[in-house]
Amino acid sequence: MIEIIQKQNEELQKIIYKVPALITLYVASQVAEGHLVPAEEKSARIYLSILCNQANESLKDYFIKVKESFINDIEMLDKELPKDSDKRKEKIEQLLKPVKTFLYQIPDPTGILFKDALLGFVSHARDYRQDTLEGVVFPFVSDELRRIEDKRLRRILG
Repeated sequence: MIEIIQKQNEELQKIIYKVPALITLYVASQVAEGHLVPAEEKSARIYLSILCNQANESLKDYFIKVKESFINDIEMLDKELPKDSDKRKEKIEQLLKPVKTFLYQIPDPTGILFKDALLGFVSHARDYRQDTLEGVVFPFVSDELRRIEDKRLRRILG
């Protein structure tokens, strides 16, 4: 995967390596008014560690490199991005636009695996935010809301 990324211009390379941090902050802005909470960052780091160990071999090098700078990236982006939730989401979507194009240029099956891994990251970050009461008391409503949210969040990646 690193070889594919290295063929891109320098600016796009930087954004590609920040996608997991951007996804985490995007999901946080859904609920926390644009603020990242420590437990959410920890959850994201844990999932990133899982990807480093269990992702397809063609993706491991990417996630290992992302993990090296993830904490710094998320802190820097959290400071730089607008604090207003809507403005933050809009800015993140802007930053991810060139990544969407890049994702469609990756040959299959690596492209499919990479998109799935990133979408799994979206789901994992969102699941951390899921209200326990919602999951227990309103399981059918929760499933419908989850489908709507999945559709909306998938838009940011493709």
